[in-house]
Amino acid sequence: MMVATARKPGTDMQLNVSRAAVADILDVLARHNPGIPKAALKGKSKVVAAVAVAAVHLSEEQQRRILTHEKVLKKAMESVVADLAGEGAEELLRVETNKPVEVSQGEGMGDLLDESEGRRRLAAIAEPVRLEDWAGPVAGPSEIERKFGTRRSTLHEWQKRGSVIGLLKGERKHVFPLAQFVDGRPIEGMSEVVRIIGNPRTAWQWLIRSKPSIGGAPLERLRKGHVSQVVEAAERDFG
Repeated sequence: MMVATARKPGTDMQLNVSRAAVADILDVLARHNPGIPKAALKGKSKVVAAVAVAAVHLSEEQQRRILTHEKVLKKAMESVVADLAGEGAEELLRVETNKPVEVSQGEGMGDLLDESEGRRRLAAIAEPVRLEDWAGPVAGPSEIERKFGTRRSTLHEWQKRGSVIGLLKGERKHVFPLAQFVDGRPIEGMSEVVRIIGNPRTAWQWLIRSKPSIGGAPLERLRKGHVSQVVEAAERDFG
């Protein structure tokens, strides 16, 4: 009697197991496992039939070689079935240790605070940092005009277009990091970076921090003419 047929369209093997063969296997399993309901053996009979399909297509020489390693075959089949059933995943997560395991519990999130109380507590523990300490040397419009000869109106227009970054110092005064100027003019590519990032303060922090993926700080890469590289990095991080 034909147990199964096999066809191989493309690269996917499709096996068609005979229903009669599955029924015969089910009867055999039921006779040898009288304590297990026949309904519970139905799925198992399909598994056995699928294995039989693979065995049918073996040559006599292949069957002989396999049967000389029955113990290995048994372990291999158990491993394959367990993996397909998802039982092997738990084995991969098991960690054997002969040391005691310490069990601890955190304190939790604590009480919910309103905004004013949260700001008060932050102010009590926060250490004030001068803008120059993280942004580097900065100058106001008057000093930039004296230093570079750049008029206030021109500086304001550059800032409006995003060609230069102005950082708020105090309540209304803006200062400008000097590292963004070359020969009194903005570094090429600044406007694209500011447009992508949006917030000038965040943009300057990103520009001056080292970024190994592009070989250094983005600002230094701009100074060396690598505009497209820096713009692409900004798009990856903020786009």
